[in-house]
Amino acid sequence: MLQRYNVERRQTQAHPWLNIHCLRGRRRQYRRASDSYDPALILDWHHPHLLLVTLATFFLCIADAHNTLQLIMDGAVEVNGFMDMLIQKSAALFIGVKLGLTAVCLIVLVSYHHLTLLNRVRVRHLLYSVFSIYVVLIGYELAIWPGQGIPLILIPDDQGSNTMTMDVISVR
Repeated sequence: MLQRYNVERRQTQAHPWLNIHCLRGRRRQYRRASDSYDPALILDWHHPHLLLVTLATFFLCIADAHNTLQLIMDGAVEVNGFMDMLIQKSAALFIGVKLGLTAVCLIVLVSYHHLTLLNRVRVRHLLYSVFSIYVVLIGYELAIWPGQGIPLILIPDDQGSNTMTMDVISVR
């Protein structure tokens, strides 16, 4: 005869932030080789080089937003219609949307770095391609930069408007 007890045998889990695995993750590898092709499975831990590429891409995005605003103040025109509309509304809105979209896209690319698209291209290679495109874009912005140097700091006008003024600190 099978006896059943009303006592819970499993231990209750501590709060997730108190768990040692919350900072370093538990799932470092897939259990089976076939699991690496399943888009529903995502690892908790990713290789450090993915973190490096992701952070470098995000910092290049910040530099691109800075350079875009500076070049527009010098008379350049934003080619991307959506970003131009955001710049016309507010510089802060432009920066927030640009960095937010980039952050979300980078998180998705890192989460699915193990998958392939159309059985040809690894998502991880898309992450490297985005980084490379940002490097080329920053190089292009530096090549077309007018004047004596690149202003490093954006300072809002005292009138509270959305326009920015250039600081005297520059690099050349």
